[in-house]
Amino acid sequence: MKEQNLLVSTLLLTATSFFTRTIGMISSIYLSRILGTEGMGIYELVMSIYMTAIILASAGLCVTVSRMIAEALGAGNKHHISHIMKVAFSFGLVTSLTASSLLFIFASKLSLFFIHDTHATLGLRLLSFSIPFMTCSSCLKGYFYANKKTIFPASADIIEQIIKVILLISLTRFYVSSSITYTYGAIGLGLTIGEIVSWSYMLSLFFVDRKHHKNLNGKAPSKIKLLMKLLSILLPIACISYLSCILLSIENTLIPAGLRQYNGNYSESMSLFGMIKGMVIPILCFPAAFLTAFSTTLIPEIAKANVLKLKKRVTYTTSRVLQLTFILSIFVVSVFINYGNELGFILYKSEEVGPLLQRLSLVIPFIYVETIADGILKGLNQQVSCLRYSIFDSIIRVMLIYFLLPIKGVNAFIGITMLSCIFTSTLNFNKLLETTHLKLKLTNWILKPAVASAFAGCYSRLIINRLLRYSFGLTTKLFLGLSLSVVLYIPLLFLIQTISMEDLSWLKRQLRALKFSIRTLNNMPHNPTKS
Repeated sequence: MKEQNLLVSTLLLTATSFFTRTIGMISSIYLSRILGTEGMGIYELVMSIYMTAIILASAGLCVTVSRMIAEALGAGNKHHISHIMKVAFSFGLVTSLTASSLLFIFASKLSLFFIHDTHATLGLRLLSFSIPFMTCSSCLKGYFYANKKTIFPASADIIEQIIKVILLISLTRFYVSSSITYTYGAIGLGLTIGEIVSWSYMLSLFFVDRKHHKNLNGKAPSKIKLLMKLLSILLPIACISYLSCILLSIENTLIPAGLRQYNGNYSESMSLFGMIKGMVIPILCFPAAFLTAFSTTLIPEIAKANVLKLKKRVTYTTSRVLQLTFILSIFVVSVFINYGNELGFILYKSEEVGPLLQRLSLVIPFIYVETIADGILKGLNQQVSCLRYSIFDSIIRVMLIYFLLPIKGVNAFIGITMLSCIFTSTLNFNKLLETTHLKLKLTNWILKPAVASAFAGCYSRLIINRLLRYSFGLTTKLFLGLSLSVVLYIPLLFLIQTISMEDLSWLKRQLRALKFSIRTLNNMPHNPTKS
């Protein structure tokens, strides 16, 4: 039963992550049409400042609360939970109100210094009101994760995203004809209301759940002792988050500044920044949602096999996941190279997005492999190495952006992005091979999928251009081209023996496990008892 609960929890989190990424993609497309490329650049910088404030307020709080409550449950000290939550809420309110107040008071100066545009001030001030609610939501999520009630925070995230998208579309349409200041204000208001709704929903569930745990007797530790324990767990996690956040904020600030030094035009440099960060990169990363949704369900299996010293099973599963990653990522490169212009124009009504998609698509295999390798390494208890690589990469990126962007402009940024992806992916991939004692299968994993995807993409493109050039609209031709690419790619993988019957058998087993988890989730009672 415990194993089933773990798989169901993983499935829920994965499905929620996939859903929120899809909603985020829809929001990005809509906002790009409302704000334009320059406006998207400003929006990305606003969100960078906002996320910095959030991390300062709540970094590590969810994990800390989850761990403290899990330890209390494991020791049979259920009466400690209410005291832990009170201390966590109190600490969270202090940090979040501090961060919220600072963001509200200095919003104008932050906009002027980091964005060089005061139109975002109102949006930042409205966003500042969401920080206490988001921080308290982190505490509530930690509580539910510890109690293995993943469905509550997962459903809260889905409700929050739906509310945010509805409000973004409604409010921005109302204010789009007025000042751009009010448009950013509408975005800030929509995101804040979404956070409040999510917090209200989870708080209601928390009170309902706590009703079943009244009249628990026992002596609880003092609040000072609980606070010291909370800080001992939280501070190492928070310090790492602060460092990563600071480096990312510096990077996001240096990019438009470097582009402006290169071409001397603020509007053009902000447009390029918005196009790359807010439009191109979300498209490049979106197909990975399908891969992550599947592979994440395997992480508990890998972690369990590692604990039980089943090295062959770890190696076998890792090999299959990596093979799937290369097969998908190499095909996605072919799609973006052959249909990048159409995708850019259909999604964003821009002819400039397509060429950038085509150029940056070459690093997709590295991005996807890094994502998967990072997840598997964490399942193998190698998260410290992943963190070390990430911080080292951020430092190098900041240095390269600072020195090269003012000299080479957008070409330098594209080159740095590619170099960074290759660097971190190689480090994570090598660490994974070293940990699992796995050997790189160059022919089956890379060369054969590359040949199959190149043929499928180019041949489908040729057919669309020659036979259907004037028969259908752009969207229909894109759909037919992508469908034909898939239809050609999959049989070719079998034909050149990239995929075998053994691979299909493994895939069927994973899909059966997935189906069983969904059935378990549907049959699971609302208040499952501890088994």
